[in-house]
Amino acid sequence: MRIGLQLPTGDLDLAARADAAGLCAVLTPGGVAGVDSAAAARVAARTRDIRIVLRVRLGVEHPVTLAEEVAVVDHISAGRVVALVDTADLDPDAAAEDLALLRASWSGRAIRHDGPRWRVPSGLMGPGMPTTLAVTPKPAQLDLPVWLDGTAAGAGLPVLARSFAGADPTAQVQPAVDDLTGDLDTDRRHVTAWAEAGATHLFVRQPDGAGVDFVRDVIARYLMPETAMPHLPRIVVDSSPPLPWPGPRMAPTASREDGLDG
Repeated sequence: MRIGLQLPTGDLDLAARADAAGLCAVLTPGGVAGVDSAAAARVAARTRDIRIVLRVRLGVEHPVTLAEEVAVVDHISAGRVVALVDTADLDPDAAAEDLALLRASWSGRAIRHDGPRWRVPSGLMGPGMPTTLAVTPKPAQLDLPVWLDGTAAGAGLPVLARSFAGADPTAQVQPAVDDLTGDLDTDRRHVTAWAEAGATHLFVRQPDGAGVDFVRDVIARYLMPETAMPHLPRIVVDSSPPLPWPGPRMAPTASREDGLDG
């Protein structure tokens, strides 16, 4: 199981510490309609390797508009975006239409859609206009990963789990979210339980009052080995870190003046 970090609202610099510590991904803050592409772009600018799981909330914005914003962030991040699509309060039929149009917009092909909620092209310009629409830019990735969240989640895609009961041990990809307590033994048992429940990615939220080095000194040092290297002896993890290279200065070797070289 890979461990990622839930980013709190207003602390996007935490993403850089997660990137430097080797975490697999960061989950951007939610709570806004549509997609907070500006915040995601700032995360992309502060990181280099880490995946950016970008929340996309359906129900208000046109799916084509959402698709364009996500694709722009995917280019800014050099193809590191995973779209976490939140169906919010949509009923299953409305969520299915929005999701289908969203994914079609990322296909790179010209699309046409005429459904109960949306029409593409809109037809507002009158007769004689094109009958299909190519959404640009297309994502930097050939196949942009899509995960789901919300009451109408489904469609055979990975669904975000919020409890052990929501995890699917048979799923190829099973993301999950949970909070850390700050107690090392408790948190070790918790991440191990998630791995045993079948989660492949666990996004943790650091406890209130955690220090600036919590990601490096706790999550990366103690929790990641629990699931990434479960057979690594814990004594290795709990031992003191090695001294920085080159370490203590070596004692000087004998010189010719010492008369030891013959």
